[in-house]
Amino acid sequence: MTKSQFIKQLTQLISFPTLSTDLEANLLLFDYLKTLIDPQAKIKIIVNGNAAILIASYQDDLDPDIAYLVHSDVVAARDDQFKMRVDDDHLIGRGTSDMKYSIPVGVALLNELIEKKSELSFALVVTSDEEIGGFEGADYLAKKADFRPTAMIVPDGGNNFDFIEKSKGVCQLLIEAKGIPAHASTPWEGENALVKLVKLSSLLLEKFEKNNQKQAWVTTMNISQIEGGKSTNQVCSFASMKLDFRFPETETKEGIRGVVEALAKTIDPKIEISYLSTGLPTKTNTKLAIVKKFIKSFESEIDREVRIQAGFGASDARHFADLKIPILMIKPDGGDIHGDHEWISLAAIMKFYQGLRKFLELTK
Repeated sequence: MTKSQFIKQLTQLISFPTLSTDLEANLLLFDYLKTLIDPQAKIKIIVNGNAAILIASYQDDLDPDIAYLVHSDVVAARDDQFKMRVDDDHLIGRGTSDMKYSIPVGVALLNELIEKKSELSFALVVTSDEEIGGFEGADYLAKKADFRPTAMIVPDGGNNFDFIEKSKGVCQLLIEAKGIPAHASTPWEGENALVKLVKLSSLLLEKFEKNNQKQAWVTTMNISQIEGGKSTNQVCSFASMKLDFRFPETETKEGIRGVVEALAKTIDPKIEISYLSTGLPTKTNTKLAIVKKFIKSFESEIDREVRIQAGFGASDARHFADLKIPILMIKPDGGDIHGDHEWISLAAIMKFYQGLRKFLELTK
């Protein structure tokens, strides 16, 4: 894969406005990918609900030696952000760093293995709903399709060639409270549902706000939404709140929900709590031989030691966490993900590509 080939392919990929909810746009991108992949490859496209999954492989599509798991979907952007710009070493546009940069690399690796008639089984997997939780994409592969690679490359974290040893889990909760409506001038005649959630928020902040103040491997909490009330001069009869917890491997979603339920009962036993999106933490043993090979392959490209880091964001890898599949997570230098000037470094991409080639060669 040359730089010019990569730029041409990424430019085309960025032009597809593949929002997570736009199945048609993602399927059009998959059609384009089919034109890039060697005709000898087996290509399977699965449509599950409002998501699509592309699996391209040469030998074994459900139990490959190595899977390369990426996603095509992006968050919303202005129209001009779907036209990639080249600014010296920076490739700028929606999805350049998160994470369409990875797709031409995966195609090139698959095509090269096919050309060499490699005995290593490799599957390129592209999902279309990672940005909204991956429940119809990666979660379906893990739980319904029995997708079981020996190891999985997920280049959706580890910026500037940091290896992500572990990532936090996600626990998003919906809290619902009911009250009794009344006129705002006579609040004693009603019961304000919003007040219940404000009180609960205060108790939760006493417990978790200190964890939000600095980077640490502890459970954090974000109050994402509080909604309620229909009129300013009315006591609110129904209110809801959404919370987003990120937790380490020492915690569980059940434990977090239990804490919230216990605090809610002190305010009103009738407050209802339910899960929204959840995901397990991931942890990869860096002493495994395959992980050492992976890290070594990149160190020879970047001329320094690969830093071992913890990741604070979630990825599609979380859906495979309980299967104990080694997650190989690293990515080239990029920035402003989901921002107006999202970018990826072309020079770093080429090092990333060469590092992966060396890894696959060592894994044969």
